[in-house]
Amino acid sequence: MKDGKFDLKTFLNNIELYIGTICFFVLTVMLMLQVVSRYVLKHSFTWMEEFATIMFVWMIYLGVSAAVTHRKHLRIDFVLNMVPFKVKRAMLIFSNVIFAGFNVYVTYIMADVIRLLGSSKTTMLQLPQALVYSVIPLSLIITCIRLVQDTAKMMKENEENLGASKPSMDLNACEQIYQEKLAAKAKGVEK
Repeated sequence: MKDGKFDLKTFLNNIELYIGTICFFVLTVMLMLQVVSRYVLKHSFTWMEEFATIMFVWMIYLGVSAAVTHRKHLRIDFVLNMVPFKVKRAMLIFSNVIFAGFNVYVTYIMADVIRLLGSSKTTMLQLPQALVYSVIPLSLIITCIRLVQDTAKMMKENEENLGASKPSMDLNACEQIYQEKLAAKAKGVEK
């Protein structure tokens, strides 16, 4: 939402994050219900564990794509900080190409796995196994798209912000707010 209005571009740029978040909340609620039913009602729902496992797998693979979108995926940047700008850009682009190649390779393998699963179903929920595992190649394809978007964005970035991600929490801003509150409190005590 921008200015209180729905923004389709922002929604589509974060779709895997939203779906992954829903999976996380469903997983949390299901596991909490399982614990309560097991210890309070003395009854265990076996299908909940299977469903929680499916939600966990979906959450993880959608999270990979969301991490790439926000440049929060794992990357060792020790060497990147020591090389010149053009080399850094080339290394980041090469890294994205390798990552995309790996995703394409695993997608190809998972397509074979899904094909071999055929019409088999999960044990408790009787869901098609192909549906359960389809999130893996789908997420890897979305990750490849995000890597292409990231590479295009990198081509336009300057030396200061090349490959940088916004921190989840700006600790410097938090420290500044804290210091301002301390100063305001000290002024209030002095009066």
